[in-house]
Amino acid sequence: MHLSLFLFGIFSFLGCHPTKENLVSLQVNQELYPYLTKNHTYIYVDSHTTPVISTPFATADLFTSTGYAVVSNEKGQSAIINKMGKIVVPFADRYLSLQVLDDQLTVVYTRKSYAKNSRFWEWEWNIFSGLKTEVQRQKFEVYILETGQVLFAESLSDKASLPTYIASLNADHFIFNKTLYKKKGQRLSKQKNNIIHWFEPNKLLQQNGSQFAILSLESKIPILEHLEATNQLTLEVNGKELLLTEVNKSRYYSEIPEILFNAKTKEYWIEPLFDRVFPKKIKTQNEADLAYLQKVSYINTVPDYPYFILGVFDYENWKFQWKYLALDGTLLDRIDAPDFFVVDALSRVQRPQPTELISTDQIPPNWSLEAVTKYKGFSHLFKITLKQEGQSNRYGLWNTQTKQWELQPIYRDLYWLDIEQGLLALAKEDRQYVIYNYKTKKNLTDIIFSYIDTSGWVSQANTAGKEIHFYLDFATAKAYKE
Repeated sequence: MHLSLFLFGIFSFLGCHPTKENLVSLQVNQELYPYLTKNHTYIYVDSHTTPVISTPFATADLFTSTGYAVVSNEKGQSAIINKMGKIVVPFADRYLSLQVLDDQLTVVYTRKSYAKNSRFWEWEWNIFSGLKTEVQRQKFEVYILETGQVLFAESLSDKASLPTYIASLNADHFIFNKTLYKKKGQRLSKQKNNIIHWFEPNKLLQQNGSQFAILSLESKIPILEHLEATNQLTLEVNGKELLLTEVNKSRYYSEIPEILFNAKTKEYWIEPLFDRVFPKKIKTQNEADLAYLQKVSYINTVPDYPYFILGVFDYENWKFQWKYLALDGTLLDRIDAPDFFVVDALSRVQRPQPTELISTDQIPPNWSLEAVTKYKGFSHLFKITLKQEGQSNRYGLWNTQTKQWELQPIYRDLYWLDIEQGLLALAKEDRQYVIYNYKTKKNLTDIIFSYIDTSGWVSQANTAGKEIHFYLDFATAKAYKE
């Protein structure tokens, strides 16, 4: 009996004793944070600021959900490490960036500059630097870290940009460099080429030369094809032909067309979803409506409502006027669509008129309304920009439901840090930011920062006046620095 208890105690002790494999698993699964030391280097610590990876780095990023981080050394070289502190991509003179796909795959973006001998007829003479016989080039590479699968590898000019990040359509489909990929295990398999745009939930816009097609995510048969991009519409208004020229011609370049035309069927398909045909015949009630149609320069569909919106720009007041078109071609002055907004490239509201969202009697004396900016995900909170001659702009947060200021327009800057947690960065003076909790209506901390990034990185001047950068946990307001 005593021997059995003794043996049981031994096996219990051995079973509870942490093995090397268990320790590795614990370290891989725990959260690690870059920690700024007094030596102005970074190590990695746990949530209790206990050092876990003590190797000092000149810079250190947060770990991805897949367990990797980009670090750099005192020479300015970059590398990738895992949570065990092991270097999985060695230090080298090049730029590194990471992206996670579906919490399973880690995409590595690299860019390296180098000099290449140019051909003798491309040599350049400069009075200051003499004969230039080399040309600067950049080598780009994008690959999956877990498998080494290369998605992009090219040498381009020194003015070229790193390919944009991969867009996730869902857990299995991704678009990169105009190619649709489907995830199969730990690899990405090419599905369709020349994809320049995608819609919710599963439509794709494909371009082949001057021709466009609308595809579904899975089907090989196009939904629409043989389409051409256009800025002109030929319509029939009260039995007469009307030609609209330069419609939706933006000053911002975009390869995504806003109007698609089928020359065979004479049908126009309008953005953003290209899901309905623009009426061929339009009915007006008076000469004023006809005059309005002749000046239309903006056409768009109204998502979730059976209408199109038609805009005429009023240059005298520098704003759009709006009318609407039903699917049967009836021109309307108003529609009941309170949750429909038209915004410009900077998310500034163009429809409804800004004064319909905030009345002028809410604007402080000597100030005027410059812009109303819509936040994605909010239907009632808007950033208000006020202007006054000789003064810097002021910003506030306006609630259209309560018709009240959530934040008075006294700030030099404000922006969301974390919508889910309700955190904003506020600055009453230039480069003097605090973190504000919108839910509790209180500052998260009274510490002043010169900049706050949405990822949690902050900048601050230390006692010596030197700018330092460290990680701040928004949830606990804990600063990871000595």
